[in-house]
Amino acid sequence: MNLVSKRAAVLLFFSLLLLIGLSIFSIRYFHKASTWIQHPANKHLFENGKLLSQGAIYDRRGNILVQINDGSINFNEDKTVRTALMHVTGDLGNNVETGALVAFRDKLSGWNIVNGLYSLDKRTISGKEISLTLDAGLCALAYNKLGNRQGAVGVYNYKTGEILCLASSPSFDPLNPPDVKGNPGKYEGVYINRFLSSAYTPGSVFKLVTAAAAIDNIDDNENKTYLCEGNLQIGKDAVTCMSSHGEVTLEQALANSCNCAFARIAIELGKGKLQEYANRAGFNSSLAIDGIKTAVGKVDLAEAKEIDLAWAGIGQYTNTANPLNFMAFMGAIAHNGMRVAPQIIQGGEELLFINTPKKERILSPQTAERLKQMMRNNTLSVYGEGNFKGLELCAKSGTAQVGGEKKPHAWFAGFLDREDFPLAFVVVVENSGSGVKFAAPIAASVLQQAINY
Repeated sequence: MNLVSKRAAVLLFFSLLLLIGLSIFSIRYFHKASTWIQHPANKHLFENGKLLSQGAIYDRRGNILVQINDGSINFNEDKTVRTALMHVTGDLGNNVETGALVAFRDKLSGWNIVNGLYSLDKRTISGKEISLTLDAGLCALAYNKLGNRQGAVGVYNYKTGEILCLASSPSFDPLNPPDVKGNPGKYEGVYINRFLSSAYTPGSVFKLVTAAAAIDNIDDNENKTYLCEGNLQIGKDAVTCMSSHGEVTLEQALANSCNCAFARIAIELGKGKLQEYANRAGFNSSLAIDGIKTAVGKVDLAEAKEIDLAWAGIGQYTNTANPLNFMAFMGAIAHNGMRVAPQIIQGGEELLFINTPKKERILSPQTAERLKQMMRNNTLSVYGEGNFKGLELCAKSGTAQVGGEKKPHAWFAGFLDREDFPLAFVVVVENSGSGVKFAAPIAASVLQQAINY
């Protein structure tokens, strides 16, 4: 090889290295640039950890939730609204990772992947206004209904994906933060958005997952009956029920929340099928809400024995559920088996300036319709239509045992079977007791307000 050829080879080698380096940088830039630019050490954007942009956050009705002006942060003038939406907006100390002041820094700063922070006005950083899908009044009502109890409430449009209501308790007024460390009992987990970032034992609401699997995989499941004598012996252990229901069909077992029947159904299905339908329902995976990832609810039956499988089918064992993910599962049942991904920013994630909600089929239309009819029967035969007048409510309650001396978590989840108000919801009240007694009234109040709006 002559000298020219050697030099050409060396030049080609370094050219390839440069090309590889540029490729790696470009890939990292498109994936990490937002994180890099939003670091609080960036003095172009932050001063003492606070944004310098002129951004603002509004609810769906145009009410100001947060306004940022040269590092000064102003919240809504109503203390109740500020407190109810603290987990949505974030606090002055940036302690809430899922709050908009942290999670949506890039949008508030006006940064984008093409222009960066460039502005025609060199004296200021332009910032951006963000409109959320939430209704501040509805969120405040939900928070007030939770009272001093820990828990979460969520409502979303299962056709468009818009989250209308999000409440997490405990909370505090971001303009008057309490001494959290000095009162750990009262403010336990106060910086955690329980709707997005918590996972609870689901209890009987999980029976909807077991029922979906039964509809698809157990022959003649509409007519087949299961005997409940108040106690089902499985080896040396037993599954217990609140009462003896006698011979019940699948629909009756769901309405009466019969543990013995659903334990038998889970065993009949087997670990594989129950695990499959739990995964379909959104367990063991996270949803991304405009870039915010939800906590992962888990169902792991790999090592489950027969008694464990029985309890898992009831929603106990080691099962956990994230409230938002479970609400999305309710929406899928309402929407003919199609789950529409929830979103909290109006317009959602932008792709070539076109926004279409992400959809995923998780149940067949026939299975979803059957579950819908069974959930409607729950309201008509057990919960009482008069308690939910005009809502056309389809629902399931849950009273989730958490062990020890603590009271169960109360769940109530479902949807409205109305074309004009396609709303799915979830309510979780920690360590309170019966789902029908403590969670259902909250759902009724919030949903009535939603349709009155």
